[in-house]
Amino acid sequence: MRFGVIVLAAILPSALGAQKSVVAENPLNVERHDEVIAVPWINVSGLLTASAKRLRVTDASGREILSQVIDNDGDGKTDQLIFLADFWPREKKTFRITADSSMVKVSSRVAVRHDDPRDDIAWESDRIAFRIYGEGLKKTSSAMSSNGIDVWPKSVHALVVEKWYAKGHDEYHIDTGEGADFFDVGETLGAGGTAIWKNDTIYRADNFKAWKIIANGPVRAIFELKYDPWSGGGVTITETKRVTVDAGQNLYKAESFFTSSGTPQIPYAIGLVKRPGMRGTESREKQWAWLSGWGPVAPKNGGHGELGTAVLIERSRLKDWKENGDHYLAIGTAQSGVPTTHYIGAGWTASGDFPTPQSWWGYLDEFADRLSNPVKVTIAP
Repeated sequence: MRFGVIVLAAILPSALGAQKSVVAENPLNVERHDEVIAVPWINVSGLLTASAKRLRVTDASGREILSQVIDNDGDGKTDQLIFLADFWPREKKTFRITADSSMVKVSSRVAVRHDDPRDDIAWESDRIAFRIYGEGLKKTSSAMSSNGIDVWPKSVHALVVEKWYAKGHDEYHIDTGEGADFFDVGETLGAGGTAIWKNDTIYRADNFKAWKIIANGPVRAIFELKYDPWSGGGVTITETKRVTVDAGQNLYKAESFFTSSGTPQIPYAIGLVKRPGMRGTESREKQWAWLSGWGPVAPKNGGHGELGTAVLIERSRLKDWKENGDHYLAIGTAQSGVPTTHYIGAGWTASGDFPTPQSWWGYLDEFADRLSNPVKVTIAP
């Protein structure tokens, strides 16, 4: 299974030297692949010099690890050095961080892209891709009002978004061996859109109004979307959505900053649009509950196999599960001005990672376990 998580390092007092040692320990009795280990920038920035402007992360064998210096919130200040690591059950590993003057070209494993002609934002890991619509879409022949999230299933572990956009809108709906956009969103929540929930009714936002890319690989990509105020059932809110996608993951982190001048408690729904033959399943067994849909990919333009979609929500915030004619829904309450976090994603049988719905549900359970049991990280000289 693939999984990534932000881990806050425990800071041990020490003077900055020529290198830093990072000890990371897997507390679970399961394998963990593509974990994102995060080291606060204040702990390593002193390693840099005028001649050595790059930080290098290596494992015990001296092999360089894919890493990234990142500003997580877009405030212009560097927050962390992050890197990827794999672990056997209960394994402890030591990594070294040193300064290096060499320039190394690396292949990114995540990407986010804004498409100007259609005003889309598309993002992907090396496992799966997604898209969401901006206000500019209304000026095209595909004009519609939708905050729904599109899924681009892919059968390769390579980045495809740039290549697919270069094909043109009609062509990336046809599978030529890498997957395609088989997913129908329309004026729905798609796979993980949010809405006001009032009187057993969803009230969706319009297309996003503004966008900002904060980071773009090679380990993590981050972007923000802003939505104009919208109303439903006597409630009016605004939303800023921050999306974080990490390498190796089928699920990404979505933080919604809802605000309302009328009520501090905002009733909301997050949902999965139904497809023909799709089955909805939910679980409250973990601290992060999950809602999933599983069913055939639309058999158009070469569509084949089955697709799982999912939303993870903190069990303490989950109020109810609901189903209407179009969606499976998780119902929660957000606090105005306080970020509300979900994990959202999809998995396709043709990728080779999820041959059955049980394998997809197992992935969701393990993802939830890892969220609750992050890798333990300490920093030494």
